[in-house]
Amino acid sequence: MKKNMRIIIDIILFIMFILLMGYHITGNAIHEILGVITFILFIVHHIINLRWYKMIFKGMYNFYRIVQMIFNTLLFLAMIGIMISSVMISSNVFSFLNFKTTMFFRRLHMISTSWGFVLMAIHLGLHLNIFLTRLNQKMRNNTFEYVYYLIMILFMIFGVYAFIKTELWKDMFLVNQFKFFDYDQSPYLFYCGEIAITFFVSLMTYLIIKMLKKIKKEYDTKK
Repeated sequence: MKKNMRIIIDIILFIMFILLMGYHITGNAIHEILGVITFILFIVHHIINLRWYKMIFKGMYNFYRIVQMIFNTLLFLAMIGIMISSVMISSNVFSFLNFKTTMFFRRLHMISTSWGFVLMAIHLGLHLNIFLTRLNQKMRNNTFEYVYYLIMILFMIFGVYAFIKTELWKDMFLVNQFKFFDYDQSPYLFYCGEIAITFFVSLMTYLIIKMLKKIKKEYDTKK
């Protein structure tokens, strides 16, 4: 039951994050409401996974666990940055607090949301290891094996294109001082692009971790 709840919360969090990237589509009021719901779910997610925190200082730390710890910490910090900046620049939900909006918090919001999105995709990639391994084994020597790989390659290419098109990398490193949206782009195409970016980053994370594990295994064998 708890495992199913965790999966459901994670799926909803993923959908929320995708929707939040479309600020120009939802509008500010809905964007802020979705943001509040996302942070409530984020808190619930951590309550459900309290066991993970209890195990931080227990057991041995292998390569995979160290990588997971680093990216989980970075994602947590990004989410805190999003939460603080969201409250400080709010013009609807938290407007009653009468905080003065400053350029610092606008920039903090842009950099924390862009990095948070990428780190969320990496986090997903780290946890898809078993699923993707089983899927690859199932598709190997299957009738649809080449179709499967072709779809994956095309989706990854689209993910790279969307990453460049949305100029997400510029937001991550504050190359742009303001976020620019393509208001003429179809909302469906935009959200497909965001999903493709997530897929691309997640799959690259999976492949890199798999490659590093293989290199480490070969190194340990020769030792």
